[in-house]
This record gives sequence, structure tokens and C-alpha cells, in this order.
Amino acid sequence: MFTLQRSSLLAKLVMVLSILFVSLPLSFSNPVWAHTGFDKSNPPANAVVTDELKELTLTFEGKLESLSTFKLFDSNKQEIKLDKVLLKEKVMTGILSQPLANGTYEVQWTIVGEDGHPIQGKYSFSVKREGDKQTQTELKTTPLPSATVMPTSTPSPSAPVVEEQSTSRNFLIYVGIGAFVLIALVILLIARRKK
Repeated sequence: MFTLQRSSLLAKLVMVLSILFVSLPLSFSNPVWAHTGFDKSNPPANAVVTDELKELTLTFEGKLESLSTFKLFDSNKQEIKLDKVLLKEKVMTGILSQPLANGTYEVQWTIVGEDGHPIQGKYSFSVKREGDKQTQTELKTTPLPSATVMPTSTPSPSAPVVEEQSTSRNFLIYVGIGAFVLIALVILLIARRKK
């Protein structure tokens, strides 16, 4: 009877230590492993711009790496060339070579955050300046034969949506839960064998 109580106590001790082993690293590593997310943009998603637009600014939650960039497309899925794209900490700025004509535009961005994981997203906005007779087709556009842009439905202006695709942010949590379940199963099997 003494050995049965002792093995039960040992099993409980191993289980508590396993929980601590799994939960402590996860709680301390969350900021280190978190992906850099999209914060805001100028112009914002689904905005209607009425002034002359000279630059686009995208702000993210974390520092950006040098491989980060974005492209601007018109409603015909033709790329609008940016004069240059500047990176500074969390902000990516695209300088336009000429003002945008009236129409709908899509920004497609790809960033690499401090954790090294690439993240992609896109959002749309419209330009509607009074007295601007120029249409999108009069702008200098450069077709991209190698790029494939899938048409998407335009989101409702009342609910701005910024799409963001990335690898699972909860990868460590899933690994921790899997390790905990595996350890618990091993403990249960050992405890049953000793009975």
C-alpha cells in the first residue's frame, strides 16, 4: 500500500512539473515569437481620398526587415509604379511618382518582421478628387506578366477589413499542449503498469 501511495504521489509530482515545464517558457516567449502585425495605413482601408495623394504609409506593430515592400494596383490590376519605398523601424512609406487619378486602388504588402517570418496582406482605398478629369487608364502603368492578382470582392465601407496571412501565431501553444498531452499519457501508462 505504501508503494501505491508513493507512485501516485510521484505521478502527481511529475504532472505538476510537466505543466510548469510547458507553461513557463510559453508565457515568457510570447513577445519574442509574436509576428509583426499590420497596425494602420494612410490612406486607411476603404477610405475615399479627396486630396492629392503624394505618398502611402503603412505602419506595423513591430520593426520591419529590409525585405519588406508593397505594391500599388489600380482597378484593372495594373501595377502603379512607386518612385521609391522607404523603411524606417515600423513604418513603410511609398512615394508616388505622380498623383493618383480617380478610381479604386489596392495595396498589396509583404513584410518580414524581426522574427523572420514573411507576412502578406492587402487593402483597398479609392481616390475621388473634384475637378479631376484624369482616369486611371491615363496614368503610367506597368503590366506585370509574372504577377498573378486574384480579383477580390470589395469589402463594405462600414467594416474596414485588412487581410493578413501568416503562419500560425499559436505554433508554440500547440506544441506545448501536444507535449503536455504526451507527458500525461506516459504518466498514466506508467501508473497503470505499476498497479
